[in-house]
Amino acid sequence: WYVAGALWMRDAPTGDLVPWLTAFLVLTIAGERLELAHVAFLRRRAGDGLIAACALIGAGAAVSVAAPEAGWRLAGLGMLALAAWLAVYDIARPAVRGTGLPRYAAACLLTGYAWLAVAGTLWTVAGRPEDQGMYDAALHAVFLGFVISMVFGHAPVILPAVLRIRLPYHPLLYGPLALLHAAVLIRVVGDLADAGTVRAAGGVLGEVALMGFACCAVAASRLSRSSQAHPRMGPG
Repeated sequence: WYVAGALWMRDAPTGDLVPWLTAFLVLTIAGERLELAHVAFLRRRAGDGLIAACALIGAGAAVSVAAPEAGWRLAGLGMLALAAWLAVYDIARPAVRGTGLPRYAAACLLTGYAWLAVAGTLWTVAGRPEDQGMYDAALHAVFLGFVISMVFGHAPVILPAVLRIRLPYHPLLYGPLALLHAAVLIRVVGDLADAGTVRAAGGVLGEVALMGFACCAVAASRLSRSSQAHPRMGPG
């Protein structure tokens, strides 16, 4: 994050900042998932694979300063490796078979890992894309498909702990999640096909998904308060 800010202050092109901003967000999320994996009794030495994948991402960001093409490809390989590790070892995989909030959070995480793999593939294949459509697809896959999916999944836990805002789980939250991934898919397809109308539709749907999540969060909070204020009468 610091390096990205320093590059920005030097009036570096936005593309030069992308690997550093990506590394900051992806490695922060990876560290949090590794901590939870250890809590869930991750078997000895299994975490080494995640650390190696993260090292590739960090190395890619560093290399991108002198050799953008090679740096983006190296970071892309790291993202692919990280997505594979998370798909195998993250506690989201068994949690998705549960119910309620654990299942919702796991759905957010697993779909986010899929987008991380897509982003890694695009970065590995294209390097630092010269084509604007490929560049747009690469950024949306990681920043919207992966990062915002993580935000959706963690919000019911993080917001109450950090901001003291109650956000109880409600099935309504699946609506914005589904719309988010549909929006990213449409956007990426529009980018790769160079279809401006499709790309714009994906962008609009993405905005609707974000606003929809906020609305569903408010609705879930109000429904929770209402049920607490008017509990159902028991048999007595």
